[in-house]
Amino acid sequence: MQTKNINYTLLLLLFSFFQLNVCLAQETKNETLQLNLKKAIEMALNSSESYKIRSNTVKYKEAEYRKERSDKLPQINGSLTWSNNFYYPSIASTASTRDYQLDSGVTVEQKIFTFGKVSSAVKAAKKDIEASRYDKESFKQKVIYDTKLAYYSAYLAKETLEIAKQSYNNAKENKKILRSRTISGRASRYDNIKISADISSRKPVVDNAYTDYDSAMETLRVVVGIDPGIKIGLVEKTLDNYPDFKRDELALSLYHNQPAIKALAKLIEKNQSLISSKKGNFYPELSLFGSWNHKGSSNDFEVGERYLEDYGVAGLKVNLPIWTGGKTAAELAQARIDKENAELEYKKDKEDYLLELDKALSRYKGFLKTLDSNKEAVYLAEEAFEVSQEMFKAGKISIVDLNDSELKLTNEKINKEITLFNINITLAKIERLALVGD
Repeated sequence: MQTKNINYTLLLLLFSFFQLNVCLAQETKNETLQLNLKKAIEMALNSSESYKIRSNTVKYKEAEYRKERSDKLPQINGSLTWSNNFYYPSIASTASTRDYQLDSGVTVEQKIFTFGKVSSAVKAAKKDIEASRYDKESFKQKVIYDTKLAYYSAYLAKETLEIAKQSYNNAKENKKILRSRTISGRASRYDNIKISADISSRKPVVDNAYTDYDSAMETLRVVVGIDPGIKIGLVEKTLDNYPDFKRDELALSLYHNQPAIKALAKLIEKNQSLISSKKGNFYPELSLFGSWNHKGSSNDFEVGERYLEDYGVAGLKVNLPIWTGGKTAAELAQARIDKENAELEYKKDKEDYLLELDKALSRYKGFLKTLDSNKEAVYLAEEAFEVSQEMFKAGKISIVDLNDSELKLTNEKINKEITLFNINITLAKIERLALVGD
């Protein structure tokens, strides 16, 4: 009997544990993450593999710099060689040769003059680090822009859904008004059919709005790296106050702050240093060297200390390139072409970025004017719809007129939200180009 009670208790504990896990899983699934734009950008940067790759690229370039810089420092090498002369001819020149030899020592070499080959390569590697850092910053601005685009797209889908639902509710409210008229005997069969058709026509619009909203939220979820089981609540709305930009100030900020342009400028400097480094390959290379060896030979495989002697040598070494089959000249030509291409790319990108800035600024100002018109249109459409409902109650207008008035209000609301979306996205593009407002 006692054993049965123990088994029952264990089963009860296991069941309770299972229920607890199910509740926790359900709670996690129903969790809602309240997300504002700042938090979304932070999460997007943390989850972006491409951004992490660029961070690793910076570290890689730093390692390249340390490798190039090592050529300026003394090179110290140690060696130990044990050899067995297991067969050699019995002639006069090998009469003193013994069966085993041991040679150990340390060699030091220091380059003292390379005609700029080493120092210029170090400068080029340092410029490459700076270029990679600006490239990383440029990609960061892209991630920020893409996150804003996804966030505002989700917000637009959310507002459009609310407007579609409100339109559906307005149609149902119109049916209630018609029902009150029917009781009074003032509604025709056509009006009843028409109002039912109006309600039915709005249902697919709501369904499509739900689909667009789910799609936009899924895109945002992927951009910021959120688990599919977590719901998102959009905390931040579109901006209400918008800055007034001056074109010349934006252009100046673009030239001075745009990381993509600064990266190209550093690449030009890098290639100039590489040209100087490649020129150094045509000239001699002077180095100091020295070595200290402890070596000897014996007929015993374990060469004893009494057979070993010390040898030291020091001197000046000159390496003079006489003929490399055209390799040195070809490398110099490539470096010059790389610099020319970097200069052309720099000029082209400056022009392209300025053109994009001018287009964005023009669109921004145009959207601001459109927003004022949208606000007035929404205000008038709301008044017109309210008046239309009162007139329909009194039988002064038809159901078609009331439906047109409601659709006009719905369209004007959607137009306003689209304009707000365009303003905020265009503003985000201006910020990305000229790095203002971050």
